[in-house]
Amino acid sequence: MSRTEYFSIRGVIEGFYGTPWSHADRLSMLAFMGEQGFNSYFYSPKDDPYLRERWYEPHPDDQVTHVAELIAQAKRKQMAFYYCLSPGLSMEYSSDSHLEKVMEKYQQMFRLGVRHFGLLFDDIPMKLLHGMDQESFPSLADAHAYVIGRVWEKMRSWPEQCWLVVCPTRYHGLGNEAYIVSLGRKLPAEIHLFWTGRFICSPSITEGDAQRFWEHTGHPPLYWDNYPVNDLAMANELHIGPLLHRDPQLYRYAAGYVANAMEYVESSKIPLITIADYLRQPEQYEPFRSWQEAIRQVVGDDDSAEFLDFADNVQGSFLNDQEAVQLTAALHQFRFELLHGDPMVAVAGLKDLFFKMERTAAYLQHELKNRRLAQEIGQWVNKYWHWSKVGQAAAALIEEGLRGRTPQALLGLLRLKQSLRRAERLPQKVCGNVMKIFTDIVLQEIKRRV
Repeated sequence: MSRTEYFSIRGVIEGFYGTPWSHADRLSMLAFMGEQGFNSYFYSPKDDPYLRERWYEPHPDDQVTHVAELIAQAKRKQMAFYYCLSPGLSMEYSSDSHLEKVMEKYQQMFRLGVRHFGLLFDDIPMKLLHGMDQESFPSLADAHAYVIGRVWEKMRSWPEQCWLVVCPTRYHGLGNEAYIVSLGRKLPAEIHLFWTGRFICSPSITEGDAQRFWEHTGHPPLYWDNYPVNDLAMANELHIGPLLHRDPQLYRYAAGYVANAMEYVESSKIPLITIADYLRQPEQYEPFRSWQEAIRQVVGDDDSAEFLDFADNVQGSFLNDQEAVQLTAALHQFRFELLHGDPMVAVAGLKDLFFKMERTAAYLQHELKNRRLAQEIGQWVNKYWHWSKVGQAAAALIEEGLRGRTPQALLGLLRLKQSLRRAERLPQKVCGNVMKIFTDIVLQEIKRRV
């Protein structure tokens, strides 16, 4: 089965909160997406004021020029360019003038060559805010259905065929919620509805979820997957692990799949390669193998081993609750050797482990050839380096204790506490809770023995 027989829409959305991509970044990302088999790019940065807060104002001339270049790049890469407008913060749904403002933005993009559009009502209150709207519509779903219907009616009168996707205000759940059922039943079948799954950031998405959504709303869901995005509450996580827990049969009931990327363009490419692999052949997708290949492509053969050592410690996310797998295994081995083998051999192994962490951090900071990637991950690599110093201090403390050198052990305890404070001041999530648990155990044991 060819990839086009699985997900008809295979996209990436620039839909995060934070610094939007630069024009050069977007051109680079579109080229990358074309190489990976994506066929749709959704232009929707949350912090672009002309798409959201000031949606009713025309785009500045330089931005129009850039969008035209993006449209041309997408066409060269055989991808659909979706122009997505988010007017819901202030739009009066009953206002003809507001509807005309929406259509003016769309018509401008139509003249530039856009044929795929998005109308997004996400992240706004679940109620009507304006007096005239409250008088005109029984519910928010009715208001949205009215506006979407008017927009679609006008688009259908244009000289070339267009496509429209909608993000509802309630965009996650079981799919049987009153708002989304009402909205879905009022919209034509050819309009796709974005859906993130049971949660805003769904740990898993199943075929059954998609099937039920379709049954309730009359539309197969167009999945907006909030991975690898790491904005807002996830800002201290680095989402460079592989895509996990997406049903291999999801394509049977989904209109498509769109990944929300991070503001870190180069880092996003690693998980996006695994997502492309999943979309290409979901039934044969192997996450870890895909992830290794993704790292090789983005990082390069010479640097892959060091990067993998680091990356294993930043996989924690809503998709993956297994934190620092290799580090955890090494600490379990240390504990076993300490209790049941040669304690000094155990300590030597522990010291080697944390010196290797330090060397890896230094390599990634200074020697990684992909310098853009090194810059993006720098805060997390710095935290990794600090954890290596904590580990070294803990190993030295344990060694002095085993040798019965009490004064040196007390000095080592001071150094461990200082290193731990420095590491814990950094908010980036690295090694999960593994290093904190390890140091807590060491400190408790010291307290018990004193």
